[in-house]
Amino acid sequence: MKVALIGLGHWGPRLIPTLINHPGIDAVYGYDIVEMRRSKISSEFPEVTVVSNYDEILQDPEIHGVIVATPAASHYLLARHALEHGKHVLLEKPLTDSVADAVELVELAKHHDLKLMVDHITVFSGAVRALKRIVDANELGELLYFDAVRSNLGMLQHDVNVVWDLGIHEFAVLDYLIGELPVAVSGVGYSRYGKREETAYITLYFRNDIVAHVHVSWISPIKIRRLIIGGRERMIVFDDTRAQDKLEIFDSGVDVTYDEGSARPAVSYRKGTAQPFEYDETEPLVLMIDTFVSSIREGRAPLTSGESGLRMVRILAAVEKSLKQKGAVIPVD
Repeated sequence: MKVALIGLGHWGPRLIPTLINHPGIDAVYGYDIVEMRRSKISSEFPEVTVVSNYDEILQDPEIHGVIVATPAASHYLLARHALEHGKHVLLEKPLTDSVADAVELVELAKHHDLKLMVDHITVFSGAVRALKRIVDANELGELLYFDAVRSNLGMLQHDVNVVWDLGIHEFAVLDYLIGELPVAVSGVGYSRYGKREETAYITLYFRNDIVAHVHVSWISPIKIRRLIIGGRERMIVFDDTRAQDKLEIFDSGVDVTYDEGSARPAVSYRKGTAQPFEYDETEPLVLMIDTFVSSIREGRAPLTSGESGLRMVRILAAVEKSLKQKGAVIPVD
């Protein structure tokens, strides 16, 4: 099939090598509103057919898939036009910058029987997919909490805050692992260099008393990519900054017993050793593009579908309300 890449600035060029080397893709087209970016891609990737007008892509019946790698505010119109012209669409996260627009895109894709997918790249990590198998097999026992940190120095965004940029990665992982929306969220954030929050602390409340805490920051002196999952039986740590042993399972936990006649429960702690867990190390970007192509060819729903993208936008919208209300607990709907 032939695909078109819209947006040749920050993220788009990183997709090009995977696109041109994919066995299921015959040709790659590129478009950007900035002429300098178009020229740069033409020079660096002569295999890409760069066009100067989005309509050229929309009107070409041989282009089956459109990949949008532009700022969030432009996602809705670009995706809507592509869907209306019969193109399958893969959008860089987030799906859109509003719930109403996200709902419309999901419904439009259904109406035209087209695939709508969101690039929640972290979900395609081998470690995260291994986490899914571990959670689904109940190897951790009853889930108690999730604790995630995603921080680094930069990049400050002008169009979205740090939650929309970094927090969405953790929300997508939680959605993949738990399989349900949180019932409510609360969040506090701070802006020191502009109008949009560069640091935020978010709490997500799920049914069955599961709680998740997410800390994201653009102004950390060190890069942290860590997720801790606490279970009743065992616990697990995923540290994506490690060179090896990124995923470890701990035979650790808290045991509480109640003795008859005692006023207090007896508490003991299991501090077990960590066991590294092996997982598939295929590049997530390769799996993400392959999922988009195969979902079109095989007519099946992609892993990170438009519906999952809509769930993320619902969470982000609720967090946005909470940030404005200084940490108020906001229902997710």
